[in-house]
Amino acid sequence: MYTERETWLAAASVLIAQDVFAPVNIPELTARYRVSCGFPIGYRGSRSGKVVLGQAFDPAVSADGTHEIFVNPLLDAPGDVLGVLVHELLHVHAGIQCGHRGEFARSARAVGLEGALTATVPGAALRETLQGIADILGPYPHAKVDPSLRKKQTTRLLKLWCGHCDWVARVSALQANRLSPGSHCPCCGLVASLIVEGNDHD
Repeated sequence: MYTERETWLAAASVLIAQDVFAPVNIPELTARYRVSCGFPIGYRGSRSGKVVLGQAFDPAVSADGTHEIFVNPLLDAPGDVLGVLVHELLHVHAGIQCGHRGEFARSARAVGLEGALTATVPGAALRETLQGIADILGPYPHAKVDPSLRKKQTTRLLKLWCGHCDWVARVSALQANRLSPGSHCPCCGLVASLIVEGNDHD
């Protein structure tokens, strides 16, 4: 059983070459490549609501001249990961400069990728093959990472300032409510000089 994502993805790449590419005469990859789990550029999506699920980088941007493939950490289902991996490995095969046209398009249809070439999904036959690969590999050692679930800051800070020396600070409503007529300015020390304002944009 694999315990690291990268080793699982590397093994998956070998099986994809053997069980998906070879049967339709796609040559064995000779280019160097690495596969990893990481957020691609644009993973947050665009105005259209689409999210980038995988990305392959030209070796020209790699310090050691290696194709770099990333599978979005949003994905944790083996079948989904493998479907994205097939797409990105075809970019390495066809050449990144090919984009989603030419050899990439021909190869994508040959292996059974369907839908828009910029956002392919495995057809029924390919899904079955990928399920067989997933069964061999075992669980994908990863849990979904969704940055959109981060707790957003909801506390509205209030402006606290001294009417005598113009010292300014930002405080929460709870902190502001703790002030009393006897509170003194921490800067000039004057008592009863602190003023709280709700405008936090000054």
